[in-house]
Amino acid sequence: MKAQSKLLRAGGEMGELTRSFDWSKTPLGAAGLWPQSLLTLLNVVLNSKFPMFLWWGPELIQFYNDAYRPSLGFEGKHPRALGQRGEECWPETWPVIKPMIDQVLSGGESIWHEDQLIPIFRNNKLEDVYWTFSYTRVEDEIGDPAGVLVICNETTNTVKNIKTVTGANEKLSIAQLQAEGQRDRFNRFLMEAPVGICILDGANLVFELVNPLYQQLFLGRKLMGKALLDAIPEIKGQPIWEILQEVFQTGETYEGKELLIPLAKYENGPIEDRYFNFIYQARTDAQNESDGILVFVIEVTDIILSKQELIKAQDTLTMAVTAAQLGTFDLDIKKGTMDWDKRCRMLFGISHNDTVDYEKDFLPGLHPDDRDRIETIVKNVFVKSISNGHYDVEYRTIGVEDNQLRWVRAMGKAYFDEQDQPVRFIGSVMDITERKQDEIRKNDFIGMVSHELKTPLTSLTALLQMLNSKLKNNADPFIAGAISKSNTQVKKMANMIKGFLDISRLESGKIHIEKENFALDQLTKEIIEEIKLTVTSHSIDLLPCNRLDIYADRDKIGSVITNLLTNAVKYSPKGKIIQVVCGRDQNSVKVSVTDHGMGIKPDDIEKLFDRYYRIKSKHTNNIAGFGIGLYLCAEIIERHEGKISVESKSGEGSTFTFTLPLT
Repeated sequence: MKAQSKLLRAGGEMGELTRSFDWSKTPLGAAGLWPQSLLTLLNVVLNSKFPMFLWWGPELIQFYNDAYRPSLGFEGKHPRALGQRGEECWPETWPVIKPMIDQVLSGGESIWHEDQLIPIFRNNKLEDVYWTFSYTRVEDEIGDPAGVLVICNETTNTVKNIKTVTGANEKLSIAQLQAEGQRDRFNRFLMEAPVGICILDGANLVFELVNPLYQQLFLGRKLMGKALLDAIPEIKGQPIWEILQEVFQTGETYEGKELLIPLAKYENGPIEDRYFNFIYQARTDAQNESDGILVFVIEVTDIILSKQELIKAQDTLTMAVTAAQLGTFDLDIKKGTMDWDKRCRMLFGISHNDTVDYEKDFLPGLHPDDRDRIETIVKNVFVKSISNGHYDVEYRTIGVEDNQLRWVRAMGKAYFDEQDQPVRFIGSVMDITERKQDEIRKNDFIGMVSHELKTPLTSLTALLQMLNSKLKNNADPFIAGAISKSNTQVKKMANMIKGFLDISRLESGKIHIEKENFALDQLTKEIIEEIKLTVTSHSIDLLPCNRLDIYADRDKIGSVITNLLTNAVKYSPKGKIIQVVCGRDQNSVKVSVTDHGMGIKPDDIEKLFDRYYRIKSKHTNNIAGFGIGLYLCAEIIERHEGKISVESKSGEGSTFTFTLPLT
């Protein structure tokens, strides 16, 4: 919650609703676990004065701000639209907007529409609603598609007003309004019209009539009876003045759209850039000569500023994608087409612009040592019950044309229809060659150094054993204690070196999982008894457990249990109880280790299984370690196709759990 309270400040009604919403019941999970990219974007959205709407994540979970709120009406979607899945919220219009969302997420350009009719259900009925909007893809910290940002203005009233003005303009003929009765009726229409209207009389263009909406464009100014240049002097020398003169002289109607006219909003106020849609139509006398101008006008400054904001946001996103050097791919399974952008083609060493093919371009571009693994992963992506469509993998490519070796990280998402059949697979590819080469060099160095350290450490262990044997009967307690402590430190160093060697072998692909049949409950009991021989500061309790036969690597699963237990000892105060639970969980076996120690903050949980990551606090400063234990645990469990997780509350303790499939 710390990250949430720090970033989601202000934001009016929607800011308060967003902060108080129980997000743990949504696919996004508790707000304290949200990525920084989502929190930063929400801070912008909630505090923006422009109407903004956000879909986030594979489920398209929804957020919106106060400026957007009125477009939902008074009865209908608000407030349940907050935190709701997009498809559940917009059934009446989903066939229209979902393809646009897919297009943006799949790497297409941002979408812009003006005055688009998209009916929505609000105010207890289906209403025709017009929108000017942009759909823009937003990305997470590593540049992968994460959601769609909508910046929009509802233009329903504007569109209807323009239609009203256009209809009136087509029907009304100034020449037919010479009779006083007709003129009065026409004047009443102009005064009640839903757009700004004025009549400028004579060559000096004197304000003869000004309706309320036109007057609102120039608050506090006296217009009636004044010449245009006297009432609004800032238009002198501007193109708009020349347009008015031309309309009066030629009698030809002029229609302007989104025209920039620098004007003050009130008398003696600052000149501001303002934008207008308008029609200037000459009024004629009985001799068909111009004797004035009829003006219809709507200010569209807010819409134009929104558009400029959108363009700026789109440019920023484009620069971010370019800077990250991401390649994108889009596999449409129903159509049988696969699209790669230029960057993606480059990462596979392809320069042609022909249609790419999975069998002819993707598979041959994989390094031979990675091909079987990646082909299996891709197949699993299309099986919802196995992967839920998630794709995140690192592999090597060999350029088809340049024969260059590259390391890439690919992330994506497969989408399924109602029958859970895959219909689309989209994602991005990032070049990580330099990082992987650094890792390989570092792991080679660690492996070499660790291997070299094993020889003197083995000799030192043997010498200590001999010394202990020869001094068995020595009455000097100091010597006996010193030898015992030396043995303890040597064991710690041996375990540390073993961990580094395991990492080196793991990352180089030289660590192997050698599976056998064994009883997991028995292995757990044996490890607990071994640890109890050296740990007297804590009580370790194993709850009753039935026999659990599994097929796995006994030594490596044993090292996982050992690591979780020793961590529980290290990170909980002396005298506390450590509880171990094992048992069946549907088609898996589960082992949990619970301590009552310092606990883990939400910000640390998501990084806990990263390599070399250690929690930094005053409680951990004096606890030895390099942050490799939990990383190795996670890798071992993952290679067994299992899962490892942690639940924790700061100051109350933690529960580490891993599951292994029953085969």
